[in-house]
Amino acid sequence: MKFIESNHNAQFKILKKLISRSGVKKNKNFLVEGQENIINCIDCGFKLAKLYICSEVFDITKNEIKEKVDIIDLSKTLFKKISKQKQVDGIIALFQKKDHDLKSLNLPENAFIIVLESTEKPGNIGAVFRTAVAAGVDAVIISNPKTEIYNQNVIRNSIGSVFSLQTALATNYETIKFLKDKKIKIISTLIKDSVDFRSIDYQGSISIIIGPEESSLSKEWIRASNNKIKIPMKGKMNSLNLSVSAAIVIFEAIKKRN
Repeated sequence: MKFIESNHNAQFKILKKLISRSGVKKNKNFLVEGQENIINCIDCGFKLAKLYICSEVFDITKNEIKEKVDIIDLSKTLFKKISKQKQVDGIIALFQKKDHDLKSLNLPENAFIIVLESTEKPGNIGAVFRTAVAAGVDAVIISNPKTEIYNQNVIRNSIGSVFSLQTALATNYETIKFLKDKKIKIISTLIKDSVDFRSIDYQGSISIIIGPEESSLSKEWIRASNNKIKIPMKGKMNSLNLSVSAAIVIFEAIKKRN
C-alpha cells in the first residue's frame, strides 16, 4: 500500500482532476465516496479499479471491502481535499463507468420510464433517482444530458440508487424514436395546454417526461406527447421543485397502475 502526502504527487493530481465537472466527463472512471455507497456500487456490477483511504480514519483490514485492487493511503490533509462529505469516513473508490446507450435497457412488459430532459442540478437528478427506485420505476433516460451522471452530488443525493436503476443517455431525437418504436406512451409535464395529472390513464407502457428546472420541455417533446399533464396550484405559485413534481406524478402513476 503506497502512502501519499504531497500535493505534487502525480497520482494525487489525477485524482484531484476527477472531482471537477470536466474531469469526470472526460474520464472513463468516476469516484464514489463512503463505504456504504462503494459496497452498493460493487453489488450493482460496477468494476472497482482502485481504492483511496486515509488510514488515520479508516482501517481497511477491519471493513467489508475485500476486492483485490491497488490501495493508496492519503494523508488526512490530502484526503480532505478530495472528500465531498462533511464527516470524512476515510475511503473513496475509483470505478469504471458503464455504457448507457438506449439499447442496454432491458424493459419488462408495461414498462414505466422516467425521462429527464436537459436537467442540470445534480441534487434534483439524484432525488429523482431515489424516488424512482422507491416507486419501482424500470428505467431513467437522461435526454440531452447537461450534467454528468457520475457527479458526486448526483450519487450522494440519490443515496446510491443511481447505481441500481437502469439508466440511458441519449439525444431528444433518439429518445423519442426509442419510445415510439417500443410503443411507450409519452406523458409530458407542462404548464400550458395541459390537463390535471390525476385525470389521465397511466396503464400500459408509459414514460413521464420532466423538463429542465429553468424552462419548459422542448417543442419536440410537446409535439411527440400522447398526454400533457400539470399539477394544479392553489396558492400563489406556478411551479414546484423538479424532484418534488416528479415524485408527485410518479406516485400518482403507481397508484393508478396498481
